Amino acid sequence: MSIDEVEGPFGTPVPSSQAANQLRAEELSLFDSTAVAVSSVAPAYSLASTMSSLAAVAGVGVFAPSLIILSFIPVIFVAVAYFHLNRRDPDCGASYSWVSKLTSPFLGWFNGWIQVALSTIFCVIAPLLAGSYTLQFFNSLGWVSSASAGNLGFISIIGALWLGFVTFVCIWGIRYTTNFQWILVIIEYVSVVGFSTWGIIKVFAQGRHHVIAFIAGHKVYSPGFHLSWFNPLNLGGFSAISGGIVLGVFFFWGWDTAVNLNEESKYSTHNPGRAGIIAMYLLLFVFLLNIVAAQMLLPNWLIQQQGVNILFFFANHAVGTWAGYVMIFAVLSSTVATTQTTLLPAARITYSMARDKVFPKMFASIQGKTQTPAVGTLILSFVCLFGILLLSQSQSGYNYVENIMITSIGVLIGFYYGVTGITCAWAYRKVAFVSARFFFTGVLFPFVSGVILLLVGLRVFMNQWSVPITNAAGKVVRHENQALSELVTLVLGLVLVIVTRVVTKGNFFKTKSAPYTSIE
Repeated sequence: MSIDEVEGPFGTPVPSSQAANQLRAEELSLFDSTAVAVSSVAPAYSLASTMSSLAAVAGVGVFAPSLIILSFIPVIFVAVAYFHLNRRDPDCGASYSWVSKLTSPFLGWFNGWIQVALSTIFCVIAPLLAGSYTLQFFNSLGWVSSASAGNLGFISIIGALWLGFVTFVCIWGIRYTTNFQWILVIIEYVSVVGFSTWGIIKVFAQGRHHVIAFIAGHKVYSPGFHLSWFNPLNLGGFSAISGGIVLGVFFFWGWDTAVNLNEESKYSTHNPGRAGIIAMYLLLFVFLLNIVAAQMLLPNWLIQQQGVNILFFFANHAVGTWAGYVMIFAVLSSTVATTQTTLLPAARITYSMARDKVFPKMFASIQGKTQTPAVGTLILSFVCLFGILLLSQSQSGYNYVENIMITSIGVLIGFYYGVTGITCAWAYRKVAFVSARFFFTGVLFPFVSGVILLLVGLRVFMNQWSVPITNAAGKVVRHENQALSELVTLVLGLVLVIVTRVVTKGNFFKTKSAPYTSIE
């Protein structure tokens, strides 16, 4: 290949004058990638949207800390699998690309579709939470009434505006995006860690059974700290563990955004994977700190009642009214951050798929000045906007819809994380015993973690087919199928991968997998 040529698709040299625009390389440092990873998970958002649901899972309750640790174990080894796969092939399609090349192009395309679909679903519900918290903040300032703050139509309008803003930042450039993420991650981490620490100190200083509130004329006492919260043997059986782990996996979801930005990162073969692993340990600390602080201060039944307002309620009672308002702003910034960092990888995955000629060509377009997949980002954003419009017509209420969607997203996350973990083990199978350490971290643990996540997702998916709905008295009044979003995503993905195979003229679906012959 001459100096006037560059490597094109499938290694074919093309004249440099005809080479398409590329993503902006060598832009993100390890610290930038780590900031994107932890911001993408968005602990304030995850805690606000999921803590009450986790506390309400039968058989979990106050033992949520032990479930968070259980959820962490398989996901951290999937993160290690991402590191090992990215070392060999830093492609912004990440899991989509690796599964396609190392196991099956059909499974790889389907896995990429799952990621894009669940990112789209998430970018529908997350802006609505941002809209809800924005109106709550305005209500606390006296700018809007309580009725307006709870109006789903107004929430949808504000959420759509937030979606438009993060879309603009994503298109404007990866450096602007990352700098914005730094600001948001500092706001939420200082708030969550600071108020959680304050709450723990308050409970220890005032002692157990301190009165924290009067509700309906009754005293509410702080439960204090219990070591039993960390014992997984206290969890109520496999159904409780599987349902809880799906929510736990949602807690940790998002660190892999750093890997999807590998083509825009310095030392692209190592820094993105390292950032994901570092982020996982930071997030485990933050999640445990806040959940323990909340459970020390508030009874479990009170946590369950708060829904997405749990962090506002916690900060209000741990520190004071002003802290509740700060926490509203922290959750708002966290929600905006995670919306942006969910749109980012979806645009990179579709870009990678289009670059492989198995997705509409328009998604492979890179805007020259900003070097971002602007067209693909805009299309995905408009799809999310349409979803927000549909959800704004729902009669079920935002909290109800969000709880169902989060479980559905958790099931789909479990699928693609599970497939990626198994792919890592399969890819390195011929060199599994070259090193004892690599056998455990690169083959055995990713494989077992992948299988666990797939089985847990399958169990929850089956349970969702017939969910008992109770009335205020606790009596079952009907059964409801809550697996519709996963079912539609999976069936549509199967149809689309078949259609793509039929209409694709390139070599993508003809590629045969080949295992790695070294661990370096």
